[in-house]
Amino acid sequence: MRTRLFFRIVGAWGLALAALAAVAQSGPPTVEQIGKDPNALRQEAEQKASQERAKQQQRTQQEADQQWNDTVRRQQSLDAANTAQAEAVRRTWQQRPPLAPERNPLLGRWESLGAGQRQAAPGVSPEMAQLANALLGGVTSGMCDSMLGRGTIEFRPTGPVAIGRDGSARPMYRAEYRGGGSRVVVLPQGGTTFTHMIIDFDGPDRATVAAVGCVLARAGAGTAKAAVNPAKASAPETGPALQWTLLGTSPANGGMDVYVARSSIQRTGDVARMTDLFDFKTPQVFEGKSYLSARNQHEYDCAKPRRRMLATTGFSGHMGQGAIVASSQGAGAWGPVGSSGPLYDHWKVACSKS
Repeated sequence: MRTRLFFRIVGAWGLALAALAAVAQSGPPTVEQIGKDPNALRQEAEQKASQERAKQQQRTQQEADQQWNDTVRRQQSLDAANTAQAEAVRRTWQQRPPLAPERNPLLGRWESLGAGQRQAAPGVSPEMAQLANALLGGVTSGMCDSMLGRGTIEFRPTGPVAIGRDGSARPMYRAEYRGGGSRVVVLPQGGTTFTHMIIDFDGPDRATVAAVGCVLARAGAGTAKAAVNPAKASAPETGPALQWTLLGTSPANGGMDVYVARSSIQRTGDVARMTDLFDFKTPQVFEGKSYLSARNQHEYDCAKPRRRMLATTGFSGHMGQGAIVASSQGAGAWGPVGSSGPLYDHWKVACSKS
């Protein structure tokens, strides 16, 4: 799949300018035009039309960049508000007394099963609920991995520990506990990408992380198999789950949300690689096949503001879900990212991580 597949913008202004030029040429000649060679007159008209097209293209690009920058600023403001709210919730729980180990039902070994099936809102059909869970699966699974990892996890009084298949123990992060009973709050003490984790219990051997949907089943309790989402268990693994961060929204291609996976950034000297995702508002078509999202990998030159595509894959569903419509691998040509707009924002994110 070629890069232009995702950035093709078709405009009608060229036809309009051509029509205006034709009307202008059909009018009576001016004093300056009398006596001039017809070829020279035609060249002048074509030059003026070309200049007008270039100006219109520049104005269109400036408007698109302005829309992008405004969207990014709004998203940054929303992210800042969400971060402030999360910190406020954390401070509220910190003010409560620590949960004594003998009263903490979370202590012990659990199986981390990833994102489970979310409960549908009232009035939502089972089909729509299933679709919503499928679209959210890729996003929430990355958050679950960040909070709990995969496989066996043991909550100890000092924090969670990942248990390997060989029985080895690897501390994940230090944490304190609050609450008790049917709700335990984990407060990490630095070194994590989240401020707190609220875990609600559905019986003594099953628990769920609130708002995210990560599922925990107590190890050795015989409930692990029942807790697994059947749809997720039957789906083949397509690689490590990525946590997507919304970078902004672009009006291109009928409108699309642009995400980046910060955890995918790999930096070697002045060269960085990063995976991004385009989630389209309307179906796109490539060689007669419809797709709603595209997952891409780009390489960025941090010394010079430029990038090139390394691989791209189109999916029939949103957020990289569904069947693969088409894919392509191989380094493309380097292209400039400019000094503002979506390409520059991608470059800035990829090159900001040391």
